[in-house]
Amino acid sequence: MSTPRVDGRTLRFQHRRPELLAAATEYVLEHGVSDLSLRPVAQALGVTHATLLRHFSSKDELILEVLDKIRTDLAEQLTSAPEYRGARSTAELVKAVWQRLCEPHEQRQFLLLFELVGRHGWKPEGDRDLVRPIIGGWVDILTDRLTQDGRPPEEASALATLLLAQVRGLQLDLLVSGDRERADRALDFSLRLLEHRSGSPGCD
Repeated sequence: MSTPRVDGRTLRFQHRRPELLAAATEYVLEHGVSDLSLRPVAQALGVTHATLLRHFSSKDELILEVLDKIRTDLAEQLTSAPEYRGARSTAELVKAVWQRLCEPHEQRQFLLLFELVGRHGWKPEGDRDLVRPIIGGWVDILTDRLTQDGRPPEEASALATLLLAQVRGLQLDLLVSGDRERADRALDFSLRLLEHRSGSPGCD
């Protein structure tokens, strides 16, 4: 009896979960989650459905893993990229990250977030796990940085929440209006207020 032919990419991904997750993340960012199904994902990645299921037992698990990868990838960049490591304050850091997040390739994560919130935000508690990683994770990152700036922990958490809401709100505005100049001015105004309150050097 002949042995079924296995695609080379299936063998490549079979024992390399990080590479498979990276490819799946790119797929989800490009296609969204409205019609997401594991079989088309497997086909697009060149692996069998069974191979994909060995790594991700369900569609929701795949989405959770993708969201966590998006968050951890940018978090790692915050500790390694010179433009982030050299930021003298939270305001400078947010402004540097904003420049990156306005690139069309990066804006896809906001489209994914808004799609998930639209589909899952009002549903029972279990479904909200799908959006929690890209809420709580970023609050933690900003809170840590604000604490380094000398903010009390409780104040840092509240301010981190406010900064995150501003960035996401401005990204929604930018995606709808395309008015980058106005969005930049709004962010700069907000960050100047932050710097004035903290007594740190300006971020201009």
